[in-house]
Amino acid sequence: MGKRMKTVRGIWLMMIILSLVLYCEKKHGTGRELQDFSQEKIIPAPVWANQGVIYQVFPRVFTHEGDFKALQQKLDYIQRLGVGIIWLMPIYPIGEEGRKGTIGSPFSIKNFRKINFDYGTKEDFQNLVNEIHQRNMKMIIGMVPNHSSNDNNLMKDHPGWFMQDSLGNFAREVDDWSDITDFNYENPEMRQYMKETLIYWVKEFDVDGFRCDVAGMVPFDFWNESLKSLREVKSDIFLLAEWEDPELLMQGFNSDYDWTLYHLLKDIRDGKKKTAGAISLIQEKDSSYPKNSLPMRFLENHDEQRSLHTFGRDGIESYATFIFTVPGIPLIYAGQEIGEEVKPSLFEKSELVWTKADSSLYRMYKNLIRLRKDYSCFTGGVFRPLQTKTSKGSVGAFIREDNETVALVICNLNSDMAEKVLININGELIDRLKGIQLKNYQNSEDRITLTNITFDQIMPFNTLVYVGEQ
Repeated sequence: MGKRMKTVRGIWLMMIILSLVLYCEKKHGTGRELQDFSQEKIIPAPVWANQGVIYQVFPRVFTHEGDFKALQQKLDYIQRLGVGIIWLMPIYPIGEEGRKGTIGSPFSIKNFRKINFDYGTKEDFQNLVNEIHQRNMKMIIGMVPNHSSNDNNLMKDHPGWFMQDSLGNFAREVDDWSDITDFNYENPEMRQYMKETLIYWVKEFDVDGFRCDVAGMVPFDFWNESLKSLREVKSDIFLLAEWEDPELLMQGFNSDYDWTLYHLLKDIRDGKKKTAGAISLIQEKDSSYPKNSLPMRFLENHDEQRSLHTFGRDGIESYATFIFTVPGIPLIYAGQEIGEEVKPSLFEKSELVWTKADSSLYRMYKNLIRLRKDYSCFTGGVFRPLQTKTSKGSVGAFIREDNETVALVICNLNSDMAEKVLININGELIDRLKGIQLKNYQNSEDRITLTNITFDQIMPFNTLVYVGEQ
């Protein structure tokens, strides 16, 4: 019949969710063994992505006007911050049937090849892309290949392209997502349409990549075929999967979400875990992922609470510094850098309160972005956890190193009292790095020589970054 029964797909989805839960449990040391892809190699992310920072923008929230023209007027601000990649949340017309809230979710899409008229015209969008490129920046856009709105423009002529229940009613897998209908990926014509839609936005507007919503809920063989076709159109495209599975990277994505690290960092902030656990997690996870993987690491996004709310004003600098110095590509959700504490609604109009911007937070993120640009070890160097000895075990340390630069990062993400810490650097590292003088990136006068090091105190919520040249 060409229609998937809801119960069948339900079993399939539950298997995916269960595998993701087990995967996350493994990352915390409690689940099954994670499949090892460490001997595999994927297509590397383009240089501009590997060295970049993603700035996520919800257009209707970003300015009072909430459109492309107003966003274009803010590009000077974004460029001064130092980010090189702008990710726009979905920019398509929003469905009306079953709409949530007054305006509706941008993930409930009525037409995948049109522009939301509230944001402007095709010309407005093209002007925005062109202006971003003229500034030597890149743009990726949100794509939602798993589902559409309940009144999508394709439903009348192509009902078989959508999931239906046993009675022939349009259906969805997640009941709470009442404003959407799932696509039917058993239909080859539907697959072709979605592949051509991805290609359309690259050819028509020269976008630089996609962030693909719930990518793990779409059949992996679709990604394998479609992402190859995309790279034939634009070889240096950047592809981010909203999911956490190295198998997706094997199908053509450059990056996925490090949800596991995010939740572990929350546990550390709540006093349930220690800093060293986050460092061990990164080493364990990255050592099982294929070579050239570029995980996206973050303190917030549109699905989570604002980072200032979650990690607190006393802890935010330490956590942000950690995210910007470990491997991967960091994310800033617009407003994060000015101290927004209220998570924007997906269904109603709201806007960032620029008049109450925290200038000290802005400077902090600007400095962290500059740190990554100035020292190549943070974007291309290896990650080497170091053994530390402390009274409470709340301090962790690691080295980032490439052929040109080296950095020593010591962090206490906990609220424990100040601890004396001995950092053990093994003989191999001492031989290779012996005599390198490192300076505190915030204070050039504070220098140490890389060897076995004892610090009298590492304060709670403190991250020290010492950097130097090889």
